[in-house]
Amino acid sequence: MTQTTTRRPKGAGTLRHLGGDRYRFQVKERGVTLSRVFTAKNGTEAEKALPAIRLELVADHARKKDAAYLEREVRQGWTVERYSQHYMAVWAPHHLADTTRARYQSIFTHNVIPHIGRVRMCEVTQSTLTGLYVALGSANARKHGGSGALANKTIATVHAVMRALFAFAVDDQHDFTTNPAIGKHVLPKDLGTPSRPRPAVDVAAVEALVALSGTDAPHIAVPVLLSAYLGTRRGETVGLRWEDVNFVNGAITVRRSISYTKEDGLRVKETKTGKQRTIPLDPHTLAELKRIQREQRRERVRLGEGWRGASSPAGDYIAADPDGAVMRPDTFGLAFRTFCKQHKITGMTPHLLRHAWVSQMIALGFDAVTIAAMSGHSPDVLLRIYAHAFDAGKRTAMEALAEARRAARAVQ
Repeated sequence: MTQTTTRRPKGAGTLRHLGGDRYRFQVKERGVTLSRVFTAKNGTEAEKALPAIRLELVADHARKKDAAYLEREVRQGWTVERYSQHYMAVWAPHHLADTTRARYQSIFTHNVIPHIGRVRMCEVTQSTLTGLYVALGSANARKHGGSGALANKTIATVHAVMRALFAFAVDDQHDFTTNPAIGKHVLPKDLGTPSRPRPAVDVAAVEALVALSGTDAPHIAVPVLLSAYLGTRRGETVGLRWEDVNFVNGAITVRRSISYTKEDGLRVKETKTGKQRTIPLDPHTLAELKRIQREQRRERVRLGEGWRGASSPAGDYIAADPDGAVMRPDTFGLAFRTFCKQHKITGMTPHLLRHAWVSQMIALGFDAVTIAAMSGHSPDVLLRIYAHAFDAGKRTAMEALAEARRAARAVQ
């Protein structure tokens, strides 16, 4: 369908014939484009209708603007507790992953609202937030079990959540003009207990852990092996299916992630980045996967109608529960913590297995782009998180370059 546009004097708007008896009128009023599609017998009749349409557009825009202003006035008087509810209902469902959303809600409920929940948003200052963080770093900070100050890392997470809340209020809702959570000195550096650095986990320790889980914790041996050998996130680990494995080419594709929250239940979704990635498999991992597949298929036949997996073996989850049902990521995490506690293994988590995998790849000299492609990080994020690990490689590279230069000078 051909559209025709009628040129009009500057500021008078644009009339476009959409075909038949349909026309579109567009005009700018104080920087805002207003538009309406209407019907008219012909161009002359359309022109005659424009003044009235323009008045209606301006009036309608003014009504909406007034309504938005009134809504903004109401929100500006809300307390931190009420505004956090608005944030979790309007913004969080569309921008935060399920588990992240549950974590934010927990932070609001247990760490923010008990301290500043009744303070009006318009009255929150940098000093208010600093006072909150000092309170969280005090001896009686924990509100639901346990005692002592919150760790620096936890307080920093609370700060990140408050910064996100005010960014929503300022940038998205336009309720306020400044974000009090932004500033160098809002979060004091000496709060809480010192954050413990992630312990270094070498290849031998990982192999020992995989072997120990195979003998003493068979219910989580498979996800432990996958996490250690593939460097997958916890939700990605339990989300792998047999259809994702290419036994001919020796590779596995990470296509999905499993999440679980009390609010939403069990959900199958995209990976954290929304992208699939393929990881090559070494002969040992490939052999282990074939062994796991054989054992699972024997169990599938043994249970018969009691099998709760997919309708076909290819659709079954690799790291499934004993009856074939999908394993919840939190179930894996809890069982892993119990296993480590029983064997007095400290500081180990499923995520630390991923961290160890990435760190070991860096130590072996692989570049950030290659590691990022397999781990699901973006290269810039990988360089930021593992900057300390790449530092050693930088020194090694410079020493190698210096040696090459010395050799070149020697033959001159």
